[in-house]
Amino acid sequence: MRHTTSFTTESDHPKVLCGQDRGPTPLEHLLHALAGCLTAGIASIAAARGVTLQSVQCLAEGDVDLRGVLGLAEEVRAGFQAIRVTCRIEGDAPPGLLQAILDQACARSAVLDILTWGAPVTIALGR
Repeated sequence: MRHTTSFTTESDHPKVLCGQDRGPTPLEHLLHALAGCLTAGIASIAAARGVTLQSVQCLAEGDVDLRGVLGLAEEVRAGFQAIRVTCRIEGDAPPGLLQAILDQACARSAVLDILTWGAPVTIALGR
């Protein structure tokens, strides 16, 4: 997949973590990716089902133990210990259909899939 426009995003850490606080942290970008993927999925699935939406908001939040990020406790993971997403959907459909749309969006979400099931990651030092 290619875009016709190029994009740049900022990423940083708060000053307390030796950053300049010029943008979201990488973990905050990950939460945004999950919320954005679910929101877009809900919108497209609702449209395909003929449901008109007035509003879709997905709020993603996660729990991080900074001891893992800072390398202060080997037994603590560096990433999220838990992630929660709350989706508020307003549309011209009964709650059961809105739930079915949300369920289908979750089943099709590439970001949720990678967070749930993982994937091999290769990291190499380039020249």
